[in-house]
Formats: sequence, structure tokens, C-alpha cells
Amino acid sequence: MRFSCTVVLMTWLLLLSAASSPAIALETRAYQMNEDFGSEPIYDSALQYYYYIPCPTYSWFWGFSGWVPGDIIGEWFQLGEISTGDYGPADPLNCQKLDQLRILDFAGYGPMRPGQFTVEFGIYCSDEYGCPVGPSLWNSGPEETGLGWNYIHFDPFLDISSCKPSPEPESGSRILVTATHIGPKGCYPAWGMDNISTAIQIGCAMHDFGGLPAWYLRPYSIHNASIHSGFYGQGFQYCPPRWFKDRGDTTTDGTQYGFMELCWRLYITCAGPSESQPATWGNIKSMYR
Repeated sequence: MRFSCTVVLMTWLLLLSAASSPAIALETRAYQMNEDFGSEPIYDSALQYYYYIPCPTYSWFWGFSGWVPGDIIGEWFQLGEISTGDYGPADPLNCQKLDQLRILDFAGYGPMRPGQFTVEFGIYCSDEYGCPVGPSLWNSGPEETGLGWNYIHFDPFLDISSCKPSPEPESGSRILVTATHIGPKGCYPAWGMDNISTAIQIGCAMHDFGGLPAWYLRPYSIHNASIHSGFYGQGFQYCPPRWFKDRGDTTTDGTQYGFMELCWRLYITCAGPSESQPATWGNIKSMYR
């Protein structure tokens, strides 16, 4: 039996609707929020798959809550793939070190109720379907996520060069980032995911921030064969993971608005000949957004 969760209303968020998940019994609400432009850490490169759709300056997100202790969610990343958010692709040969992970929590109860809604992050090498390969490369230990954007640091960095697919030696590393709900009450965090349906329904232009085209619908019109974010159940009982369908989608196969991505971002350190150009370009662009 899943817990009933109530998300606290926040003045800087706009609550739109609540609905049940077509795949698992989760509570869902739509929020409007801005990116944290100008407050990002220094980085060489960044990789994300979620959409930020200015409408006109804020974007819409879904917040998913209602987890059972032990539930695993995750997202796999392929270094060298095209990133949303106006970030250029990371050099697949020279960008192999992780600096930070950024995640979005719309509840923020972790610091308020320590030990109740605790999560634990992990990183694995991944296959092409988002399933873990081998033991975890890194584990965060217990984490209490706060409201808004949370930064998980790797000190000094995490080398993921061992995750290069062996049949593709020239490709970038492929990793899976997971969050396991280890708190006894589960329920939260209210994980932030991108929201295409609300933006379209209220008349926002369907485009990616920075002018890049949106690959829409996922996964039917996208540069990847499958999406990256999913629900892994208890102990990876679902692998490949179960995708999160957009909460406004009323079809059985996601052909109305498609599927969603977690609002997670990787910050990457690069080495070798590609280091000089991307080292500061992302920060320079962010000053003029």
C-alpha cells in the first residue's frame, strides 16, 4: 500500500492540477518555476535531457510524489549526446569526470523532517536500455533533499571512463544515476520532471530554451531510441525501467504528449584538447540569458 502524500503550497510555485500515474500510484502536481540562471557552479560541460520551455520566462514542471520505501527511480546519460538547455555536446573522448549532479525537489521536506524522506543516490555503468552494468561506482549515502534545485557534489570528481561501451571504443561513457527512497515514510521527494502538456495547453510555444528544436514526442521523434528517465521498482525489478508518461496525456501509448524526463543535470570536467573551449563558455552564455 502506498502512502498518501500532501505537498505544501508555496507562494513562489503555481499549483495547477493533481492526477494519478498511469503506471504506478503516484500523486502528481504541476508547478511553474524558473531556472537558477546566474547561480550555477563553474563547469566544463553539462548534460541534461529535460525541457525548459519559457512561458514567457518561467517553465512548467510536474512534481511526482507518493513513493514506497525502497522504490528506485533513475536516469541514464550518454556523454557526447545532444543536450537540451542550450548546452553543446560534451566531448565523448575527453569529458569523463563528473563534478556534480543537480536534481529538483518540489517538496523539500528532507531538512525539515530528517530521516523520514531520505534518499540515496548511486551511479552505475549502464547498458543501452538504462540498466545497471556491474556494481555501483559511487554511492552518496543518506541525503535529505531541500526545496528547489539540489546539488550533489563529487569530491574531487568521479571518473567514469570505465563505462565506455566496449563495442564502441570511440563513444562517450554511458552511466545510470539512481535515487533510492530509503526513508521509512517514502512519499517524498516530489521529483521534478518536465511538463510539455501544460505548456502546450495554455498556448506556450513548443521549443527548447536557447532556440534548439524540441524532439517531440518522446520517444517517437527523438535522437534516442528510448527516453532516459524511468521507474525501476524495488531492487531493479523493472529493467528496462517503466517510463513516466506526461500527466496530461490521455492516450494509452503516449502519442498525445509523450513521456517525461527527470530534471536532473550532470556537470562534467573535461581534459585534453577539448578543455579550453567549453571550460567557460557555458557560464558566459548564462550571463546573457
